[in-house]
Amino acid sequence: MAKRTIEFEAEERKRKGLPPHKVEVTKHGKIDGSCDGKNEWDNAMRGLAPRILNMVIVKVGEQNPMDMAKLRSQLDGLFEYIHHELSARGFRDCVRQFMKSERSHLKKRYQKDGQTGCPLGVDADQWATLVEYWEECNTQRKTSQLTGARGAITKLSKYGRGGKTVAEAKLVCDCLNLMFLPLKMCINC
Repeated sequence: MAKRTIEFEAEERKRKGLPPHKVEVTKHGKIDGSCDGKNEWDNAMRGLAPRILNMVIVKVGEQNPMDMAKLRSQLDGLFEYIHHELSARGFRDCVRQFMKSERSHLKKRYQKDGQTGCPLGVDADQWATLVEYWEECNTQRKTSQLTGARGAITKLSKYGRGGKTVAEAKLVCDCLNLMFLPLKMCINC
């Protein structure tokens, strides 16, 4: 959807007394990743979460409950939930996923892009703590071990959830089975 259309719809919804954006929620109470409002949701999370939550704390359960409630209330004011209500678990999952991806993004900007100054929207004390954590020998050792483990996986079809890799692997196996079917029949005779 074009940016002007989204902004126009948001203004229309505000005039009617509704939240400016809408986002679809699955029957399990989680944000639908394929709905039209998902980009607005991600932008709102990107704008609000670093200012409200502590980016140093990895686990969502360890975040200050008052900060989590403040973030939830601000998001509730910006979004209308379509089909179902956003559950507490769905909200925690969204925050957990955001924190994981945002910390990864910040680390990439620090290590690969050479950013030394504190990024916009991140508290300077939290940034200093993150940089200190990334520079620790133990953290660097764990990072290199995980990178090596990811590189050692050769048959991706055996790991993780289904997807393109699994579909390709099944297709190859089916083709091989069809090729050797006459041979198997002869061996069984």
